[in-house]
Amino acid sequence: MNLRSIEYFLVVAEELNVTRAAERLVISQQALSSHIKRLEDEYNVELFYRKPVFRLTPAGQQMVFFGKQILQSEASMRAAFSDITENARATLRFGISRLRADIFFPMIWKRYAPSHPNISIELMDGNSERLEELLQSGKIDLYVGLDAPSGLNQHRIRLAEEQLQCCFTESLLKEYCPDNWQELLESFRDGADLLKIMHLPLICLRHGNKLRTALDQFLSHYTSPHFVLECEQQSIICRAAQDGRGVGLLSPVTLYTHNDQPDDPKDPFYTFPVKNNIQPYVTWLVYRSDVPSPRFLQDFIRDTQSVFRTYARTVTQNYSVSP
Repeated sequence: MNLRSIEYFLVVAEELNVTRAAERLVISQQALSSHIKRLEDEYNVELFYRKPVFRLTPAGQQMVFFGKQILQSEASMRAAFSDITENARATLRFGISRLRADIFFPMIWKRYAPSHPNISIELMDGNSERLEELLQSGKIDLYVGLDAPSGLNQHRIRLAEEQLQCCFTESLLKEYCPDNWQELLESFRDGADLLKIMHLPLICLRHGNKLRTALDQFLSHYTSPHFVLECEQQSIICRAAQDGRGVGLLSPVTLYTHNDQPDDPKDPFYTFPVKNNIQPYVTWLVYRSDVPSPRFLQDFIRDTQSVFRTYARTVTQNYSVSP
C-alpha cells in the first residue's frame, strides 16, 4: 500500500476531475492516473466510473472512507513517535485567518520554535467554517477561529472576547462637533456611543465580514450612516482614520499592532471600545478530542494561549491615546 497513492486518490475524489487534481498536486495527469491504477490493481476494484460522467464507484466511496482513516492513523503514529524519539521530525498543521496570522503567529513562533527545532509548521488560512471542515477532514491539527462552530469531537479553548472599536483624530471630532467635542471625548471614557457620532464619516469593512454583519444589525434600527470608505483590509481602515479621513470601525486585533500616533503629533489619535449593543465575538482555539494530541501539539497550544492571554488583557483596557 502506497500512502502517496491514497493521498492522490483523495484529491481526485474531491475534484472528480483528473486534470484539476493533477494541477492541484503539481504532477502530470499520466503520473496521477498511474497512482489510481496502482490502487485499483492492488485491491482488484474499480474506483471511478469514467463514463458517462466521472464519479466514484461504491468501491471508490469505501476507499475515501478508509483512506482518510489510514492517513489520519499514519499521522497519529508519526506524532506518537515524535514524542518518544528525541530527534524525530513531525509537521504541525495550523489554521488561522490571514489577519490573525500576520499579527499573532510571529509571536507564537518566537516562543515555540527554539524548543521544537524538529517540528515544521504548515499554515492554512480561511474563515472558521472552512477551518472546521479542514479539521474534521484531518487536513489540519488545530485552528484559531472567530465564533468557531462547536462539535462533539472538539476541544475548545476560549482565547479572547473582542468588542468593536472606533478610532478617530481630534481634528476630525473638532471639525464635525466644534461645540461639544471635549464633552464627547469625556463621555467616551467608558466606551464610545456610535449614536453620538453617526453624522461623522465612517470607515468600515465591506459586507460579508462578521464584524460588519454585527454592526449592520445594530445600525438597521437607526438612520443610515455615512460610509466614506468600505474595504477588506483593516490596516487600511486604521491608517485612513489616523489620517483624519473618518471614524474607523474595526477589530481590536488591528489596533493591537497599529496603535501608533498619526504623522501629525499635534493631532491626537483616539481609540475606544464601542459600548452600544453590538454583539461581541469570541476567538477560540479548536482541536479534535478523538485523535491523539502529541506533546509537541500540546506545547503549541500552551504557547498560543500565552500569546492570546496577553492580547486579551490588552483588549479589555481602554485604548484611548492622549497627547
